[in-house]
Amino acid sequence: MLLFNLNYTINHIYREGNACADWLAKMGCIVPTLQEFDENNIPLMLRGLTRLDKIGLPYIRAS
Repeated sequence: MLLFNLNYTINHIYREGNACADWLAKMGCIVPTLQEFDENNIPLMLRGLTRLDKIGLPYIRAS
C-alpha cells in the first residue's frame, strides 16, 4: 500500500552531462581494486572535471 503513494521521476543524462560520473565509471572498469579518494588525493583529471562542472563549462568528451 505504501508504494502506491510514492511519486518518482526518472531522467536520463548523457555522458557529457556528468563528466565526473563518466570518468569514475570508466576508472571502476579499469582499476582492479577498491580506491578511495578524499579532497587531498583526487586524481588530476577528476579534479579538472569537477572544476569545469563547478564553473558551468561543458566537457567535450573525445572517444
